[in-house]
Amino acid sequence: MKFKDVIWVCYLSMIVTSCKYQKDIQLSSSTIDVLLKNKVDTLLTTSMIEHQATSGKVIVMKTATGYIRAMVGLERKDTLSPFQPTTDFCTPYPTEQRQVATLLAALETGKVSLSDTVDVGEGIYISGGDTIKDHNWHRGGYGKITVEWAIATNSHIGEVLVKERAFGDKKSEYEAAIKQIGYGKPDSVKGLDCILNTDVAASKISPIQLIAFYNAIANHGRMVQPQLYKDSVAIISPQIASKANIDSIRQALERTVAEGLGKHANTNKAKVAGKGGTIQIGNPDDLTYIMDFCGYFPADNPQYTILVVLKKQGLPASGHIHAAEVFRQIVDSMN
Repeated sequence: MKFKDVIWVCYLSMIVTSCKYQKDIQLSSSTIDVLLKNKVDTLLTTSMIEHQATSGKVIVMKTATGYIRAMVGLERKDTLSPFQPTTDFCTPYPTEQRQVATLLAALETGKVSLSDTVDVGEGIYISGGDTIKDHNWHRGGYGKITVEWAIATNSHIGEVLVKERAFGDKKSEYEAAIKQIGYGKPDSVKGLDCILNTDVAASKISPIQLIAFYNAIANHGRMVQPQLYKDSVAIISPQIASKANIDSIRQALERTVAEGLGKHANTNKAKVAGKGGTIQIGNPDDLTYIMDFCGYFPADNPQYTILVVLKKQGLPASGHIHAAEVFRQIVDSMN
């Protein structure tokens, strides 16, 4: 081999070695647990097939650090199309999870407590020209219930009454209070090539922002930056609300799973806390639903926070059932 050929081979070897080194560095700096990601991918795929969902997203976050251990998104045009991966975790989607933020903001005013009573009547309520219905309105509603039980039963009317008691008709004051507790944060996440935003008025929030909010509750009020790379832990807010009010929210989320609508998230592998929601989108004849469940485990000393979001056409559709079951399966796979 001629000398110049030897030099060329050495040069190519250096390039290959350099590329391999860069790849190893990239893999070593990622927060993603590949084995967990593969488990989540399998569980989400199975659930989407079973429930004929057209899209699904799951995020698993380490509570203390904000490290994202798994992030899986799947989409398909219809139930016969193949699954395609999606990385869009920034676009806000409609959800009932704002109820938790509303309660925490209301608790912070000192005008509301978990033990307060609200009368949701027969499940139909008129507020500002809008008709609000609870999921059981056709069965006569819940009547007089505590604020805590309003969360555990996912009462829309309960949320409106709590909001009215704390903020009256002062919309701007309410939105400022929601922002104060970190609902809709962060503004960006390194590694996600998209702009984060939220729409409190339309009950829309992006998946990465919603899990950041729940993770702060799991973290006793300390909101950390979601991380896709193993950087130092970044604090968005050292305390989004008083520890007493965070404890009240945690109590309500534990009861939601133990006694309320979130029972499908229950597992004998760990004590969990969380809440689900279901929203119909599009026109009344469309029957497209978005279901989600967000929570953390173990409830007494949270290590992981998990968000599951599913989208499907037609009934049955329930975040407290379908999304909660995926949540439970993920918890089981991690214990």
